[in-house]
Amino acid sequence: MRSALICFFLSAATALPQTQGTIAGTVTDTFGAKLANAAIQAKNADTGAVFKTGSSQSGEYALAQLPPGGYDILALAPGMKPFQSHLPLKAGESARLDIRIEDFANLNTLGDGRDLIIELTSRHSTPTGSAPRTSDGKPDFSGVWRGSLPSDPGRPELLPAALAIFKERTANQLKDFPMGRCQPTGVTMFGTFLPYRVLQTPGYLAMISEADTPNYRQIFLDGRPHPANLEPTWMGHSIGHWDGDTLVVDTVGFNGKTWIDVNGLPYTENTHITERYRRPDLGHLEIEYTVEDSTAYAKPWTIKRVSELDPGEEVGEYICTENNKDLEHLVGK
Repeated sequence: MRSALICFFLSAATALPQTQGTIAGTVTDTFGAKLANAAIQAKNADTGAVFKTGSSQSGEYALAQLPPGGYDILALAPGMKPFQSHLPLKAGESARLDIRIEDFANLNTLGDGRDLIIELTSRHSTPTGSAPRTSDGKPDFSGVWRGSLPSDPGRPELLPAALAIFKERTANQLKDFPMGRCQPTGVTMFGTFLPYRVLQTPGYLAMISEADTPNYRQIFLDGRPHPANLEPTWMGHSIGHWDGDTLVVDTVGFNGKTWIDVNGLPYTENTHITERYRRPDLGHLEIEYTVEDSTAYAKPWTIKRVSELDPGEEVGEYICTENNKDLEHLVGK
């Protein structure tokens, strides 16, 4: 009798429709080589549920037992650009998504190899302890920080004109990347690649980056408003205020000539950036950039990054315009 009941329940379970699906594939690099240990995440756009896995030594990965829905796929590998895609998954479906993670635009041009990029974009050990405070009790962000690393690159919804610009830059192999042409990287990429120093006073915060043109930012904390007649610039005009232990920075007045990120997402003269800086402990600085631009993006979206304190480092001199040999190699298609 007991055996019959077990068989009955097994048969019934087999007869139930399979509602969970699978996303699987292979991860490769720019040159088609298999990539091991890539971090892969699938986020259900309807429920917000997140599923994670990693690629094997042969580059294979699989995300199993996924409920049906649309999935935002994010793949990260050290020293390489984030891969993002969207994939709808039906009930019981086994979908294949092969992932190609690209190198940064200047990789292997005259000596810039992946090892250098990995060093710049990998996590490191940091000093431990509580975040220091200034004499007025505010968190003190002062110090030399390693280039900020993405913890969430965000998912912008581009409007048609901005999407056309983005597609053109992508199709042209990012040959017009501003940094490759010794032009400013803008607020959202300032301090991303090379060390930068923060100097904080009660009424003023300055950042000095090893990457030049320009290698500084100035943020006014003295309560002044933005000027009534802003002249558009590469870095915009920045004012800040404190919200508890969070420094909130408001920046407007861009000229629209630089990029939001290395993938080619555009600024315009209407772009408005709100930054939030937090120092949760001695060794880390958390940064959020919320991008608002009704002429380029359907709704505001947020980029999250983390910088690591490096007390043994100094901000060096870097002159991009001196003997720049990269430009002739950024040829596009």
